[in-house]
Amino acid sequence: MKGNTGKILHLDLTEEKFAVEKPTEYFYRKYFGGACMGVWYVMNQVPAKTDPLGPENVLAFTISPITGAPVSGNARHCVTTKSPQTGTIAHSEAGGFWGPELKFAGFDGIVITGKASRPVYLWIHDGEYELRDASAIWGKTTGDSQDFIREDIQDNKARVCLIGPGGEKQIRFAGIVNELKHFNGRNGMGAVMGSKNLKAVVVRGSAKPDYHDRQVIKDMAGEAARIVKEDEFYNNFRRCGTTLNVEWGTPAGGLPTRNWTQGTFEEQEALKGERYADEMMDSPGTCFACVQNCKRDVKGGITSPVAIDPRFGGPEYETVGMCGSNLGLGDFKEIAAINQLASMYAVDSISLGGVLGFAAQCFEEGVLTSDQLGGTEPRFGDFDNLYRLAEMVVKREGPGDILAEGTARAAEHWGPEALKRAVHVKNKEFPAHMPHIKGSLALSYAVNPFGPDHVAVEHDPAIASTPVGERLQGLGFYDSEDPVSLNQEKAKLTAYSQRWCGAIDSVSTCSFIFNTWSMFGFEELISLIKAVTGWNYSMNEFLLLGERKLNMMRAFNIREGFTEKDDMLPDRLFETGLNDNGPSAGRVVNKEDFLKAREYYYGICGWDPLSGVPSEYKLVELGLDWALKYILNAS
Repeated sequence: MKGNTGKILHLDLTEEKFAVEKPTEYFYRKYFGGACMGVWYVMNQVPAKTDPLGPENVLAFTISPITGAPVSGNARHCVTTKSPQTGTIAHSEAGGFWGPELKFAGFDGIVITGKASRPVYLWIHDGEYELRDASAIWGKTTGDSQDFIREDIQDNKARVCLIGPGGEKQIRFAGIVNELKHFNGRNGMGAVMGSKNLKAVVVRGSAKPDYHDRQVIKDMAGEAARIVKEDEFYNNFRRCGTTLNVEWGTPAGGLPTRNWTQGTFEEQEALKGERYADEMMDSPGTCFACVQNCKRDVKGGITSPVAIDPRFGGPEYETVGMCGSNLGLGDFKEIAAINQLASMYAVDSISLGGVLGFAAQCFEEGVLTSDQLGGTEPRFGDFDNLYRLAEMVVKREGPGDILAEGTARAAEHWGPEALKRAVHVKNKEFPAHMPHIKGSLALSYAVNPFGPDHVAVEHDPAIASTPVGERLQGLGFYDSEDPVSLNQEKAKLTAYSQRWCGAIDSVSTCSFIFNTWSMFGFEELISLIKAVTGWNYSMNEFLLLGERKLNMMRAFNIREGFTEKDDMLPDRLFETGLNDNGPSAGRVVNKEDFLKAREYYYGICGWDPLSGVPSEYKLVELGLDWALKYILNAS
C-alpha cells in the first residue's frame, strides 16, 4: 500500500496490552487518515455517555498516506477523542515533526484506551513498542520532561509528544505539545491523556514510505521553494508568520479586545507582525520538509517581565489576540511570558486568554471580588495581576481551580451576572477571530461539531473580492458578498467549506500550503495524493471525505444528547454592541439572520432544516448507514 505503513497500533493501558491492526486498502481510501480516521475509531469504540476523563474514552493519534511526503505542508498529525471541554467528539491538529516520525517508526495511527496504574510513556521505535515508567517526570513541566525522556532512551533526536502538569491535573483545556512548541491545543486532548496516566508518546524510526511517483513529489517540493523565494506575500509570511493577522484584522475592527467587548485595540500597532519580527524573533521555525518557515522562534536573553526560554517558541496570532488585546496587553514580551507559561504546562493559550479575559471583565465590573480571585486584582492591561492569575489556573490553585474548568463552568459557579460575561459555544472559548464582522464565521462557531474553531471553515473575506477568486469559483462561489452579511450564500459557504476544511484535516496537510487562498490549491493536492498512493483519486472523493467526517461527528453528538439548541451563540453577541470607536463599533450578530442561515445550513447539509438531524438518505449516500443507530437510539 503506497504511502501507508498499513498498520494501526492499539494499546489498552489498563491491561498494558498491545495489538496491531492491518486495515484494508478500502478502509484507508474511505476514511483516509487524520481526522476522518480518528473520528471513525472514536465513534466505534467509545460507549454512549462515556465520561471523557474516564478509562473507556479513546484517544486516537492518526496521520495519512501523504504525511511525511517531502513536500511543504505534510507534517501534521491529528488527535481525536470525546472532549472533556465540550462533551462532543472533537479533534485537534498539530504540525512539527512527530507525525512523519510516527510513520517512519512503522505506524499510521495509535488508538489508546484504558488507564495505566502508574504514570507511563509510550516508546515506539522502528516497529517496536513498549511502555516505560514516567513517575520521575509526573508533575514536571514539558521542557524538563522532554529532556528526561530523551536521556532515558538515549536518543536526542526522538520526537516527543507529551503533556505537562495541565494535562496531569486534567485542566479542561489542556493540550498536547511536540517539540515544546507544536500544539494539539484545543478541545482538552491533554486532559484525556492525563486521565490515562500517559505522560508522552515518543517515536523514532528509519523506514521510508514507498511512493507511486516520486518525480511529481520532487517537482512540487521545488515549486514550493521557488514560490517562497520569489513571491512577496510568502516572503512576508515567512518573516511575520500568523501575526500578520493583526494587520489583516484591524482595518475592519476585528481584533478581540477586553473580553470581546471591543474590536479595536488602542495599542494594536504594537502587536503587528513586523514589530514582532523586529523585536522578538530570532529566526523563523518550521515543520518537517516545509520551506514556508512560519513558526515563531524568539531571541534568547529576554529576562523581563519573566525570563524567556527560546525552546518554547513564540506566540502565534491566536495567542497575540487572546492573551494580548483580549487582555488589554500591548507588549510582546508580556504576551510571550503568558505563551511560555501555557507551553510549559501544556494548556491551550486561546482558552487561557479566554478565561483570564472573562475574570478581568467580571472583576472590573464588580461581579467578582479580589477575595474570590485569590487576592489578585485582574484588570485589563495589568500584566502582573493577570500573570499571577494565569499561574493559579495552570496549577489549579485557589480560583484557578474554578477557571481551569473553562469559562462556561466557571460562570455557572459564580452565577447569573458572570454568565452574562461568558463568551463560549459548547463550553469552549472563541479563537481570536471576531464573528461580529464575519457572518459565515459566526454561523460556523455555533454549528461546528466541537464549538468555535477558526480553521474549520473558510473565512468570509474569501468571497468578498470582485471577482471571486478562481479557486472558489471552482467550488461553486461566483458572486461577491460583504464579509459581515449572513444569508443563504453564507450558509452555503459554511456548509461547503466545512467539507473541504474537514478533508484538509483528514489528509493531515496544512491549510497554509493547500487551500483556496494558499500556495497550492486542491488540484495540486489531488495530484500529490495520486503521486503518493497511485489511486485515481478525485476532487469528489476529497470533498466526500470531509462531508463523511462532519456527518459522523454530528451522529455521535446526537447520540450524546446534543441538539440544535446547542448550535447557538451567546446572547451578548446578539444583544450587546461592541463599545469602541473603531470600524466595528456597535456591531452585533443579527439573530433573525442567524437563525434563518442556520436553517439553510442544515438543509444544505442534507439534514432536517429545523433539528439538524442527518437524514437516512445522506448517511447512506456517504456510506455511513452503520451510523444510523446513533440517531435512532437517541430519538
